[in-house]
Amino acid sequence: MEWYYADGDKQIGPLETSAFDALVQNGTIQSATLVWNSTMTDWTAYGSLKSKPAGPSADASETRAAQGLACSECGKTMPAEEMARYGDAWVCPVCKPVFVQKIKEGVPVGSALEYGGFWIRFGAKFIDGLIIMAVMMVIYMPIMFFFIGSMAAFEPEGPDDMGFFFVVQLLMNLLQFILPLVYTTWFIGKYGATPGKMACKLKVVTSDGGKVSYKRALGRSLSEWISSLILMIGYIMAAFDDQKRTLHDHICDTRVVLKR
Repeated sequence: MEWYYADGDKQIGPLETSAFDALVQNGTIQSATLVWNSTMTDWTAYGSLKSKPAGPSADASETRAAQGLACSECGKTMPAEEMARYGDAWVCPVCKPVFVQKIKEGVPVGSALEYGGFWIRFGAKFIDGLIIMAVMMVIYMPIMFFFIGSMAAFEPEGPDDMGFFFVVQLLMNLLQFILPLVYTTWFIGKYGATPGKMACKLKVVTSDGGKVSYKRALGRSLSEWISSLILMIGYIMAAFDDQKRTLHDHICDTRVVLKR
């Protein structure tokens, strides 16, 4: 079963029952917090639910501490004295290094990831497109001037002479493919976001909120060609997916989230 809860004017979820239970135990979800799942007809305060997950209510903190606290990362229950607290989250010793690394990288921690919607991702992509276009123009202009000047002054004497111009044109076409690939792979592998995504406060993460490796970033960049080749349907999928995933997100098991 997947749960959702309200944090101010934001809807957080979907969350598996174990993750939802962990948020109840660490006090993120309290009696007055509005919650919803597929078996409910409307949003309801958690404290008024007749059937609740196994987690105790927010006002039973002493009993909860005695019985143990759930790690907000892995969901395992451990004695309170062995847990580390960060805000409303409790983290076990095993998950602490990964948890701290996520904080350093600006990745949303805990189970609740806030996914970037279609239009903000479109804006980020538009900014990246302008940057890539500007870089291409800087590279293309000298080549084009050289190419046009050579064509005006050159009289080919055989197939080998014309082959030079064919190679130049081929290299320019390859650049159109390689430059965006290198740009996207390097920025996402290094920073988790391209300049366009940075400007829109977005970050690419794995399904559990972890850092994307260079290998996965390369696979995701290559998969974007599939998303674009099928009439951009791969991108449009983000508007209808519950986790705002595009086709290349599905292929590489990544998510685009809002930075907190």
